[in-house]
Amino acid sequence: MAKIGWIGLGNMGTPMSKNLVKAGHDVVVWNRTKSKADSVLAEGAKWADSPKEVAEKSDFIFTCVSDGPTLQIVALGENGYVKGLSAGKIAVDMSTVAPSESEVVNDAVEAAGCKLIRGPVTGSTVLAEAGTVGVLASGDKAAYEKVLPLFEVVGANQFYLGGGEEARVLKLAINSMLAATMQLEAEAVVLCEKAGLDVKQVCDVIAGSAVGSPLTGYKAAVIAEGEYPAAFSVRLMMKDLDLAFDAAKQYGVAMPATALTRQQLASAAATGRAEKDFSVLTQVMEDACGYKRP
Repeated sequence: MAKIGWIGLGNMGTPMSKNLVKAGHDVVVWNRTKSKADSVLAEGAKWADSPKEVAEKSDFIFTCVSDGPTLQIVALGENGYVKGLSAGKIAVDMSTVAPSESEVVNDAVEAAGCKLIRGPVTGSTVLAEAGTVGVLASGDKAAYEKVLPLFEVVGANQFYLGGGEEARVLKLAINSMLAATMQLEAEAVVLCEKAGLDVKQVCDVIAGSAVGSPLTGYKAAVIAEGEYPAAFSVRLMMKDLDLAFDAAKQYGVAMPATALTRQQLASAAATGRAEKDFSVLTQVMEDACGYKRP
């Protein structure tokens, strides 16, 4: 049984931390809004009053937060978890952040005699609940081997990618493809809608076709129903694409399709849809093309 600390109980952090509790591990948690920890505490986790306390009580410290600035606060702040580290502990960050933001945290963790594993995940909240997300990992190989049994609890697939920030880059690349895929589906769906086809049937056919994917399967019902509750919000996807552009500048890569998709997401945000699921791009296209569903 591992002594695990978990910081960040959002849409992904909550189910993943619950799975570690259910697997029999000793889990202590912290979140900025304590009420969001209620369901995890009900499963048997314990509460800590600060990220520092989480680290003091744990051998493995997981973070899963919304962005890089938040990661740096919970890691490096006055009561950040780095202040609670002692030599030999392993920190694991499952957030989606820029490589440059990650490097700052890594330097502080290393200075405390510990290791940081970058472990962003791929997959939806449904997969997080089922313990079947994909884990992209990079960092010290020996530390990764120690964390691997815990990754196997939260994810069906684990990929070790290298000793540095490789996992950060691949996660941003994947999210760029997710966003662009939803933009392409939005264009296809609206074309079919304006030609008189049934939107549900169109989404089902796309999901089962040569261009189908787990993503188009997940989003088929959401697009057909036209409600777009946020599994992954427009706001967060815009953040990730901006991080992808920063990485693209660093490595000298053009991302024209991603740039167009980012503009469409900006249109969604500007029309009050920032907290909708990013598949709301279909609704944005419907508006732009003058189509209103019957």
